[in-house]
Amino acid sequence: MLIDKGAVKGDTGRAPAHFYESARAGMRDLLTRGPVPHDSRDGVLLPGYIGWSAREGSGVFDPVRESRRSFDFYRLHEDLSVDLDDLERALATGRFQYVVVIRYFGRLNTDMRKVRELTDAVGAVLVEDLAHGFFSSMRTPAASAGHVAVYSLHKQFAMSDGGMVVYRDAALLCDQRSTRPDLAAEVLSYDWTQISDLRRRNFELIRAELIKRSHDGVTLMWPELEAGEVPQTLPVLLDSADRDLVYEDMNAAGFGMVTLYHTLIAEARGKDATIERIARTIINFPVHQDVDPRRIPALIAAFEAAVERRSGGKR
Repeated sequence: MLIDKGAVKGDTGRAPAHFYESARAGMRDLLTRGPVPHDSRDGVLLPGYIGWSAREGSGVFDPVRESRRSFDFYRLHEDLSVDLDDLERALATGRFQYVVVIRYFGRLNTDMRKVRELTDAVGAVLVEDLAHGFFSSMRTPAASAGHVAVYSLHKQFAMSDGGMVVYRDAALLCDQRSTRPDLAAEVLSYDWTQISDLRRRNFELIRAELIKRSHDGVTLMWPELEAGEVPQTLPVLLDSADRDLVYEDMNAAGFGMVTLYHTLIAEARGKDATIERIARTIINFPVHQDVDPRRIPALIAAFEAAVERRSGGKR
């Protein structure tokens, strides 16, 4: 046949997906059962903003530590986009088999084509951490350029657990194995477009209220949504109020705010004053698909009161 009646090859456009109980389990599977380095270059290069919590540890860093690989960090800009010059400097050492880029909060503010060029130039594998960015990557596939993409499903869907690793380069598959293949049916049961639209709507509603009030000491980390971006949360920095106390007040009032990456892993501390400040002052508004927009005015009012109370009356 010159042209078959239907697709028969099966590999065109194929990116094998493996499912796990968590994203960290998928990352561990890649690092411990994936390709063996051909030389001494076994290191993992990571961004300098990586968090830890007493309850969950570090989903990004724990698999690296457990793999017993060497590691180092590259710098980020204030908006948490990749400092390409520093990335290039680190890659020039020839130490790294894997390079991890985190799409913080689902934001697509790093030139991933350039990152891919830099990693390809030294033969490193680009791992895109999309724990916050499932919908952003699905809505704008061109924005994702990693050889491997790692997703945390429970951070995007109403699921108690779940992780997914997609191999855009199937040559990287060795002995990795799915441990939760049942999750594929669960993920496909959702309307991704509807969820994306609801998250973007909630972000815009909260952002508009914050801009309208424009309080000193409250800085939007993500001033505007670009086309295709689907937020995981809406991050702000509290420069005058005590972030931890505001967090406690908001959750006590029934508003489920979080403080993502509030504590840096020990290995990343003391390296970048800007990142230290972000970790110390960040707090994140919920924008998920179950947020009732009718409750947003009360959310903002409670936040204003908490900021006022926890900054000694200063705004």
